[in-house]
Formats: sequence, structure tokens, C-alpha cells
Amino acid sequence: MRAGPAIRRRSGPFVIPARVLLLSSGLLATGLALFNLYHEFHAKQVDLIYAVIAVVIAVIWLVALIAGFGGSRLAVFFAGTVAFVEFGVIASTHFVVGPSDIDTFWKAEGLPVAAVDMSLIPACMLVMVSAIVCWSTPRGRSRRLTMLPVLLVALVGATCVILQATDDIRRADFGAANAEDGTFAAAVLATAWLIGAFWIARVRRTGALIIALSTAGISYSFVTLHLVKRGIPISAIASHSGAIWAVVAAGAAVLAAASFLFSLGVVALSLRRSRRRPADATVKPLRRGAQG
Repeated sequence: MRAGPAIRRRSGPFVIPARVLLLSSGLLATGLALFNLYHEFHAKQVDLIYAVIAVVIAVIWLVALIAGFGGSRLAVFFAGTVAFVEFGVIASTHFVVGPSDIDTFWKAEGLPVAAVDMSLIPACMLVMVSAIVCWSTPRGRSRRLTMLPVLLVALVGATCVILQATDDIRRADFGAANAEDGTFAAAVLATAWLIGAFWIARVRRTGALIIALSTAGISYSFVTLHLVKRGIPISAIASHSGAIWAVVAAGAAVLAAASFLFSLGVVALSLRRSRRRPADATVKPLRRGAQG
């Protein structure tokens, strides 16, 4: 006997429950934020009072994430709000030209802080997106696992994009853009790629369009920075930074190009099916009338 609509659990847009994504991305964002705070305090970009208040908020944020995982809507709202504020603080502090910009920050505290600051952008955005979904379907998930490989490719590809931008900032390899604009663009494109990959399991066309736009930007950046005559070739990256960084840059480009082509195919197939549906809907009643 099948469960009725009132008993059946509502499915969510992700292949994992939204509350799981909220907790996992929130824990990641909290850890990255504390790491960034430590280096901001060490570089004397913030004072002791600011650092203490930030640690207290991080602890409350952690409690809200756990409570939100348990089903508290108030905690979900607070967790999403803190993620939004953290996103704004990071974007307005380290990704604009100034005394605390990311180019100055990493030179004072080391290259890992650049990767952490860029990783905070997708982590905070995923917390916000999962908080929105958690409000209505915290436990529901999409059972269509056919798009799970797309999500795994996006996770690997977004990581490669962040790492590639980390190496680019070391070599000042952003073309005509400065380090702040280049790293922020890389973080935003990686974020959009991940969000599209999470949404494509349920909302195929929307998720595919987001993936197509983000991966097109990543592919275009790779072509203009490394494949044109004035760009820095992959061989130069290998000789300057090492073979691993060259593999990371090439891997990000290959995964982005493959995801772009796949997403275009998904959009084209979705449009083709949507055009067939009205014709099928008119044919079926005629067939039933003919049988009567």
C-alpha cells in the first residue's frame, strides 16, 4: 500500500537533506571564519574587542547551526543571517582595494589566508541557500541520484578554481584585473557552480543554466589568461609554481568545459521535452474519445 500525499515526506531540491547541507557548510564556514579572524588579529587588522565579539558570535553561530539541524526555524534564520553578514564583511574587507585587501593580507600572513578568504564566499552562500530551503523542507531530499556525478564534479572543480586563483594571486596573474577583483570573481564563479550543481537534481533547467553561466566564465578566464599569445601558458605555471599547480589549473578548465557542455545538453533536452508536452496533452483526449 502506497503512502498518501499527506503521509509522504516532502522531497527537497538537493540530493542531501537541506539541514545536512546547512550543518556541513556552516561548520566549514565557522572554521574558516575563525582561521581568518586569527590572522586578522595577528596582522593587527582588528583589535582585541573585535576579536572577542567575533569569537562569541562564532560560538552562537555554531549553536544555531546545531539547533537548526534539529529543526528550529529561529536557529535556521539566525544561521542564515550570520552567514549573510559574514559574507558582507569578508567581501567589503578583503576583496576591495585598501589596507586590508587580500593582496596585502596574504603577503603578511601567508598564501593559505587567500584560499581561506575565497573559500568563505561559497561556504557562506551555501549556508544562506540551505537556510532558505530548510525553512520549508529541512529533511526532504531529491531521490534522483542521476545528477550526483554533476555535484561531485562541481565540488572538485570549484576546489580547483579556488586553488588556481590562489596560485594566480601569488604570480599576479589576473590579466588586466587586480588581485581583489580576480580572486572575488573566481570565488563567485565557484559559488555559482556549486549552487547550480545542488539545484540541478530537482530543478534541472535552472540548475543547468547556473552551471552553464558559471563554467562559461571559468572557461573564458582560462582561455584569456593561459591560451592566448599574451597569456601565461601552462608550461610557465609548471616551471614557476610547480607541476601540481599546472595540473590544478588544467583540471579546473577541463571540468568547467565538460560541465558547460553537459549543462547545455540538459537545457536543450529540457526545452525539447517542454515543447512536446502540449502536443501530447491534446492527443491523449482524442485517443480516449476514439476508443469510446
